[in-house]
Amino acid sequence: MTRRRITILASLTCLLLLGQVNAQGKTGIGGTAFEIMDRVFQQLQYAEGHQKLQLTITTREGKSVVYKASLYQKQNASFFVFDSMTRGTELKLLYNDQGQNIYAYLTHDKRMFHKKYLDRFENVLGSGFAYIDIANASFIDNYQQKIKGSEKNEEGEFTIIENLPLDKGHYGKLLVLVDPKKDNRVRRIDYYDSAMVLMKTLTLTYGSLSVREEKNLTKQIEFPIRWDMADVSRGTVSTLEFFSVDKTARLDASLFKKENIEK
Repeated sequence: MTRRRITILASLTCLLLLGQVNAQGKTGIGGTAFEIMDRVFQQLQYAEGHQKLQLTITTREGKSVVYKASLYQKQNASFFVFDSMTRGTELKLLYNDQGQNIYAYLTHDKRMFHKKYLDRFENVLGSGFAYIDIANASFIDNYQQKIKGSEKNEEGEFTIIENLPLDKGHYGKLLVLVDPKKDNRVRRIDYYDSAMVLMKTLTLTYGSLSVREEKNLTKQIEFPIRWDMADVSRGTVSTLEFFSVDKTARLDASLFKKENIEK
C-alpha cells in the first residue's frame, strides 16, 4: 500500500469518527452530550411504587401555598394526586407513554383535559412547574443536545449541555448544568422561551430518600429530593419535595387508565 493511499484512508477514518461525535454532540468529560443527557434522564426517573411528596409555592411577597401529593409510578406511567389542606383533592395528573400523553383532572370542576401542544407548558396549580416539566419524559427523544462549554462558580465547575427542542413549542432551549466530577450529576436546568429569554431556573438538591423494598426492609438511596423552580417573570419559587417511596404498594394497571381518573 502506497503512502498516499495510507494517508487517504487515515483521513477518511478521521472524518467518519468526527461525524459520529458531531451526531451526538462534542465529547466532554464523562461522554458526549447525548450520553450525558441520557444519564441526566436516568437520575431524574421516579422510583416505582407509591411516593409521598409536597409542593410548596411561595410568592414574591412571601406567601406560601402547600399541597400534599401522592405519586404512583409503574413502568412508563405516572399518576399524581394533589391535595390542599382546605379543599381536599384538587388535581389528578396522569402521564402515559413516558410523559407523551398528559391528562389533567380538576376534581372540583369535574373537568378533564388532554394536555397537548402548548397546553403542556401551562403551570401546574399556579406553580413554576409546567405539566411537561414533571412528565419524566426523555431528553434525548425530545431534544437535540450539544456541549456548550462550562460554568465555574463557588460550588465548582459544571459542564453545560444545550438542549434544542425537536418539537418547537414554548421552550426555545434548555441549558442543563452537570457536575463531571460526580458522574455528571445534574445540578441546574435553565429554561428559555422562544425568544431565548430566561424564563425560569430549576435547582436540584440531592439527599437520602427512604425506600421500602419489602415489608421489613427499608433502605436509603441518593436522589434529587428537592426541586426548586424559580420563575423569573412572576417572582415565585416552587419547591417539589420527595419524602419516601413504598415499592410494596400494589398498583393495578387500571390506576393508569384515563377513563378511571375521575373515580
